[in-house]
Amino acid sequence: MGGINCITLSKDETQILTVGQEKRISFWDLREHNPMRVVNLTEDLSDEALCVAVSNSGKLVATGGTAHLLKLWDLDTIALLATGVGHSGAINDLKFSPDDRQLVSVGNDGLVLVWNIYS
Repeated sequence: MGGINCITLSKDETQILTVGQEKRISFWDLREHNPMRVVNLTEDLSDEALCVAVSNSGKLVATGGTAHLLKLWDLDTIALLATGVGHSGAINDLKFSPDDRQLVSVGNDGLVLVWNIYS
C-alpha cells in the first residue's frame, strides 16, 4: 500500500473510496478495518489516480490521475464505462454538477474541462 492521494464519501455515507500510490480504487465500509473491494485502475498498474469523485446520484465514480485520462466507472459493478482524453497533464481534481450531467476536471496542464455525461 502506498499513500492516499484522494478520498471521497459515498452518497449514502456508508463507505469511502480512496485512490493513491497503490494505483487502485479501494472501497471501505466505515464499520470495517479492511477494504470491502480493491480494483486496479489499469491492468499494468501504470496509472496513479490523484482524484476521485462520486456522482450525486451515487451511481457513478470518476477518477483522474497521472495518465492524463478521465475514467468513469459504474459504482455498483465497478465496470469502466468511459475514458476521456483531453488533458495533456495529470488530472488533479474532479467535481460532478448537481444534476450529474457534467463533470469538471482540472489538470496540471492549466485546463479546466467540462465533460457531458449521457446516461
